[in-house]
Amino acid sequence: MSVDLRHRSRPSAPADTDERPRTDVEPGRRGGGWGWILQVVTGAALLVLVVVHLVAQHFVVSAPGGLRDRASVLAYLGNPVIVVIESAFMLTVTWHALLGVRSILFDLGLGPRVRRRVTVGLSALGAVTLGYGFWMIAVLAAG
Repeated sequence: MSVDLRHRSRPSAPADTDERPRTDVEPGRRGGGWGWILQVVTGAALLVLVVVHLVAQHFVVSAPGGLRDRASVLAYLGNPVIVVIESAFMLTVTWHALLGVRSILFDLGLGPRVRRRVTVGLSALGAVTLGYGFWMIAVLAAG
């Protein structure tokens, strides 16, 4: 007696599974892997940078209320290491925030063309924000 395995039927999938293809992403793409990774990395960097910023700006200040006046801010930004740390903080906050907004907008189920426009628009907003922030840090550091 021989058994023909070529026409053996496959076991059917359980009734509660959905085998339809996903329609919420562009064809050939699974989702925002790099965006998610960058969101996690910038979030971890923010944990460190926000602590450094708060300690340096508010907890080791002898001014009343823990707030620096203009002269002490200018003296603080006179140190090049501080300029790098504050610039990294601004870059990380901006990047993390815009990636978060992008992720929220993408969750609305936008089409590929609108997704590209959102990405370009948020990138432009980020560039303008960072340009202004770096300019402000440079003006204050030159102070």
